Amino acid sequence: LAMTDLVTLERDGDLAWLVLDRAEVMNALSFDTLGRLQELVAELAQDRSARVVLVTGRGERAFCAGADLKERKGFTEEQTRAFVTRIGDTFAAVAALPQPTVAVLNGVAFGGGLELALACDLRVAVRDVTLGLTETSLAIIPGAGGTQRLPRVVGVSRAKDLILTARRVGAEEALA
Repeated sequence: LAMTDLVTLERDGDLAWLVLDRAEVMNALSFDTLGRLQELVAELAQDRSARVVLVTGRGERAFCAGADLKERKGFTEEQTRAFVTRIGDTFAAVAALPQPTVAVLNGVAFGGGLELALACDLRVAVRDVTLGLTETSLAIIPGAGGTQRLPRVVGVSRAKDLILTARRVGAEEALA
């Protein structure tokens, strides 16, 4: 796969759609996928013709299932550190975009997927979506800003509940 196939930028007039394009792996975030997302975000930061940036995932099953754990399993400690740096930098760039950003949650958003949605200004979701910062169930922590962004959205107590339990919530609970 060429890096350009991992994330696509689609235009609809003033709207710019960033589409995670790995439906076969639930739009999981590989090292290269994050690199491509970062390139496109940098491009959009300079593009004044884009009035709103919408972020979504290809297909109907997943917005983004989080980090590509199959890829990560084979990482050295150095590669893991590079991945954590890249995901943090990429989501910080999304959060810093001058345009309003909207995460269009068309399916599950777990771990880094939910962290990406939290880096956006607004989130909209299909009714049957499931969300969660599920990293603690794998004995790791949300490393891409989720522990800072989630409390700002839902409050400290609810954020701690979700982070410490790795509990998954549906759209209605998330909205409430």
